[in-house]
Amino acid sequence: MSVPEVLSIVLLVTAFGLAMWRDVNVGLVVLPAAFVMSVIADIPKEEVLAGFPADLVVLILGVMYMFGHAQRSGAIDRLVHLMVGLSRGRDWFLPWSMFLVAAALSAIGTLPSATVAVVLPMAMRIARTRGIDPVLMAVVACGGAGVGGFSPLSPWGALVKELAGKLDVAYSPAMLFAGLAALNLVLALIAFFALGGVRLVRDSRVRRATAQEGEVPVLRGAAPATPYETGSLIGLGLFVIAVLGFGVSVSFVAFLTGLILQLVFRPDTRRVVAELPWSVVLLTSGIMVYVGVLERTGTLKALSGHLGGIDSTLLAVLAVSYLAALFATVESSTVAVLGVVVPLAAAVLPHADRSQFTVLLIAVCATIGAVAISPLHLGGGLILANTEEADTPRVFRRLMAWSVGAALVLPPALLVLPLATGL
Repeated sequence: MSVPEVLSIVLLVTAFGLAMWRDVNVGLVVLPAAFVMSVIADIPKEEVLAGFPADLVVLILGVMYMFGHAQRSGAIDRLVHLMVGLSRGRDWFLPWSMFLVAAALSAIGTLPSATVAVVLPMAMRIARTRGIDPVLMAVVACGGAGVGGFSPLSPWGALVKELAGKLDVAYSPAMLFAGLAALNLVLALIAFFALGGVRLVRDSRVRRATAQEGEVPVLRGAAPATPYETGSLIGLGLFVIAVLGFGVSVSFVAFLTGLILQLVFRPDTRRVVAELPWSVVLLTSGIMVYVGVLERTGTLKALSGHLGGIDSTLLAVLAVSYLAALFATVESSTVAVLGVVVPLAAAVLPHADRSQFTVLLIAVCATIGAVAISPLHLGGGLILANTEEADTPRVFRRLMAWSVGAALVLPPALLVLPLATGL
């Protein structure tokens, strides 16, 4: 590899290291690194900025603008409360109610990290109230966010599409969504039974059998709906119909829905703007700009040659999967991990057909999602933040054990997927 190619990798690793060490947004580090590389490799400034993902940024801001209204108005809490009410004392169903809510929110466009931030506090409160293991509740709930995370409407799905377009590789967004949804459901079932789900089912049966009729309410009734909440629910419904039924632009409909709610119900504009996910926008933009620099310096092509030099394609796939697991375990943002790993996956199979590359993405992204419960990740951090202080050390150990176990076991286990396509 040439000196600029080696330096581009060193700078990227250094950027991630600095971001974790000083708890700085990765985007704030990789953007300056991109311009440093542009000087070293003599890349025109215009070509560096050409990597800015304008469409993706607009999508993220639009969707989160709309869902910010839904959260602020109480519409999201209403949906969560309705799912909880369906359990009617069946405590084993409560983790799955959170799973379903998280899956639905992510599938219709909520940033999965935002979905976790919305659902997890409620899920952990329910766990404390009903005596459910907080790790079981958290892992299953976060699994739901992963089920919808790669929906064609989701920012994660849009990021993969953007990267695939830049790398000129074909894949099936619908197959990626369906495959990862199925794998996330399987992993959530494994977590449920491995972390005490059988005991929870048994205890729920005993509790219902001994309780008097009508004595099993889970939560108090929700407060009457406000006009703002009702309008938000209607807006979310129309958003789904417009996007799925008529193929209207997700960004356009999201911004329009949010604007109508803003004009009609007039929440504090400054708070609405301040609460948009600017940190995610910065991170995504920085990663995408740096990926463009990696392309222009020839680093991705060089990596492709080295990974392609591995005698077995399956070993190369395994190497990428383990790299993905490592990044996802220590990096707090799945967006950042995807921005690095998807180009590596394309480098492993430069001549793969549509189905082969899709299956490779499913195997790699499933690993990323499974280990994202790490205490070093956003999901794990939110779990610990909502855990009682006395229980924090135990929850930390179990989350770490789950994420490390997934990082070790899933990459070889999921090799069965690319094998099925004849790789």
